[in-house]
Amino acid sequence: MDNIPLYQHIVIDLKAKIESGELKIGDKLPTEAEISKKYNVSRITSKRALTELENANLIYRVQGKGSFVNSTITNNRTSDNTIKVILLILPFHHDSGLRDFEKGINEYLAGTDYTLNIQSNTTVGQRKLLQNALQSSNSGVIFYPVTSISDLDVLYQYHLSHFPVVTMDKHIEGIPFPSVVSDNFDGAYQATKHLIENNHKKIAFLSSLKVEFSSSIRERYFGYLKALFDHNLIDNSVNDLTERYLTHAEDDGRDFYIHFIQSVMEQGITGIIAENDLIAVEIIQIAKELGLSIPDDFSIVGFDNIQLASFIDPKLTTISQDFTKMGQLAAESLIRIIQNPRDHSTDNVVVPVKLIERQTVKRL
Repeated sequence: MDNIPLYQHIVIDLKAKIESGELKIGDKLPTEAEISKKYNVSRITSKRALTELENANLIYRVQGKGSFVNSTITNNRTSDNTIKVILLILPFHHDSGLRDFEKGINEYLAGTDYTLNIQSNTTVGQRKLLQNALQSSNSGVIFYPVTSISDLDVLYQYHLSHFPVVTMDKHIEGIPFPSVVSDNFDGAYQATKHLIENNHKKIAFLSSLKVEFSSSIRERYFGYLKALFDHNLIDNSVNDLTERYLTHAEDDGRDFYIHFIQSVMEQGITGIIAENDLIAVEIIQIAKELGLSIPDDFSIVGFDNIQLASFIDPKLTTISQDFTKMGQLAAESLIRIIQNPRDHSTDNVVVPVKLIERQTVKRL
């Protein structure tokens, strides 16, 4: 044993912890610095050990985040030697204020033999994660897409391969995956109606992407238009106030928001329906920097009811989504597909939403 290289001692130790279940799928491994300190070795040695584990497909590494136990390892605790892992692919860090998705999924999986592995495409990229997952031993994928039209070639391979997939938040254009979404139409309708009931006549809809790129944004836009139509304000609809749109890969979009706010003030717009809370919060913060006051200069309603919405000043009026329920229903739908592979139903589940009134809407 003394002739075994130092890095191999580390590999053997960590591999044993993975195979015994002490380190579970998705768990984060110690950093190179922590391994160096624990095993009294150099950083080069600890890095070599992690590289060996990665080459053996026991772990995967995310730049800037660390090393994590891979979902393709064989878990000796499973009686049938079948890995029962559900992969959740998110377009944001799962601790970004929307982690109730994870909570709901885990609550449902607690009554099954399946465990959850979470991967974010913020570093690796959605396409790469989808390609890797298609070749993995995951039992199925819960997929939160960036848009409704991205990576359709890879996603169609899932469909052709009968790989179990359920989407959350959005539908995928042209591919009949089951989905779990909020009632985006009704949420935007409620938000717009709330502004109208507070005597707002000129109301803008703000989104980070063009409405045709995302089914959830499109449904919210239609809900906004329907509320205006029902109150004879459809001619006052305003959508495209900017020369460009944001993408998830761009900068923080400060220029985008400044241009939007300037257009709002120039056109006499008094109310804004924002695609989501993060955009609404960004608008509020930049408006303050520009010397404007919310809701005195204009009112705004968000969408999501993330934790930050109740902490900013003024507190954000928003549409609350039940992320926990969405996670539970997505997991339930996926397990049903996995256990009944001949069931090719493409049920689309719509989860109700509700208006949360706070401080960002002024009565005119």
